[in-house]
Amino acid sequence: MKKQIAIVHFNTPELTESCILSIRKVGCHWPVTVLDNSDKRPFKVKMKGVTIIDNTKGQIIDFDEELERFPERCWDMAKKSNYGSAKHMMSVQYLWGVLKEGFILVESDVLIRQPFDFLWDEQYAATGKAQWFRGRRIEKDRLLPWLCYMNVPLLTANGARYYDPERCWGLQPGGMQNPNNWYDTGAPLLEDIIKTKPQLSARLYSDLDKCYIHYCGGSWRGNDIKQQAEWLSKNETYWKPEDNSDAKIFICTHTDFEPVVKNEIYEVLDSRKMKSGNVPDLYYSELWQMKNVSERKTLPKYIGFCHYRRYFGFMDAVPNIGKLIEARGAITTKKADLNMTMRQQYATWGNPEDLDICTQIINEKYPDFAPAWNRSLASKQMHIGTLSIMKTDDWLEMLNVMWDVAQEYLKRIGGDIVKRVEENPKAYHIGEQPFFTFTHELRVGGQFAERINSAWMDWKFPRAYEVPLKVTHEKIEVPFEEKKSKPTSKKRANKKGK
Repeated sequence: MKKQIAIVHFNTPELTESCILSIRKVGCHWPVTVLDNSDKRPFKVKMKGVTIIDNTKGQIIDFDEELERFPERCWDMAKKSNYGSAKHMMSVQYLWGVLKEGFILVESDVLIRQPFDFLWDEQYAATGKAQWFRGRRIEKDRLLPWLCYMNVPLLTANGARYYDPERCWGLQPGGMQNPNNWYDTGAPLLEDIIKTKPQLSARLYSDLDKCYIHYCGGSWRGNDIKQQAEWLSKNETYWKPEDNSDAKIFICTHTDFEPVVKNEIYEVLDSRKMKSGNVPDLYYSELWQMKNVSERKTLPKYIGFCHYRRYFGFMDAVPNIGKLIEARGAITTKKADLNMTMRQQYATWGNPEDLDICTQIINEKYPDFAPAWNRSLASKQMHIGTLSIMKTDDWLEMLNVMWDVAQEYLKRIGGDIVKRVEENPKAYHIGEQPFFTFTHELRVGGQFAERINSAWMDWKFPRAYEVPLKVTHEKIEVPFEEKKSKPTSKKRANKKGK
């Protein structure tokens, strides 16, 4: 099913815009549909991924006409909200017919502060937080509309309703003494789900309010614009976009994939579209892509790298990169437990002699860095990949070491990694595992770079800000044979010498 969000708007454009910005800030870029019922202050803000349904003149839902069907409705219950609950339920019921695959309903006066994608769970008719009265008061139990998921296909197939005038706040005769007038927004839905068990069920979270803060009744409690502005200013950390215009995070890939992040700070680097370098160890190696970036005429103040399958845990909810780096020196991922030393781990899939050559080079050429490198090899933990973000000057310093080590390694093995792997397939574990392919084992320089990155973080940035590692997508291995031709070692050596 297409994952999407719906918001019902009424005269609070600042709140609605901030609500959408807060959704984006926690990394959710699902399409948003805004049903605009305003009669004074419509929502006219153009935002990427946001569709506005205009009902400002009642051209879609004529609330006055619907209310006139109930001449004996309870006016006392409508003085504060002008039948806002009934209108809200009518609006959501309409959205069921528009967003037929289901949606997450977000109240326009809510600010999101934590990811909420877990709510989308198609095995349930609805998910969210319930407000229970359990007969203590005349109000009916309900599914709170601030933040909830509704599985529209499942609900409609089982006859559930969001708007039912027989069960609606203040629409029926008898005034406040009529129990059917005490169904607030979300109450008919929860009642239908409970009555229809086991065909329908709901997943309810008692702690869901950790994901949001609620202004509460922004569209009907006086609509005080100044008060709204003060509330938004007080809570701007949840909606105000971080200024990362001076930072860039590059996503390295060697294959077609759908990026799981949409934040503008990211840029995809496709090795198939990059210019040739001087090192034959270029088969989809992030090191080669990093080197190409370093040769750009202009670079941002802060620079980082991730991988089409491996990301920083914040994903699209990117924090203020500059502030973090100025405070902690760098950003990296939390170390992974290897259950063996880094050197032992390398030997399980690569040629340990290569790592020995790398170590000799570092010991000889970079004696200041060498102790940290050797400690890292003996450690059973490692920062995975080349995932790090730092000041560009610091990054260039690390990259120069990575590149130099790769160049020097090639000199010491005679300049031909293809021939070395071809002549020593067992040393490189070719075929022992599905991904131990010829192409994979040519990435020696890139593998050095990953381990240098891990040791470099420990050496240069012991206080680096660590975030979880997020792994997405399945590993995509492009066979060496898929290239136009398999160059001989001689041809490859000639190409290297150009």
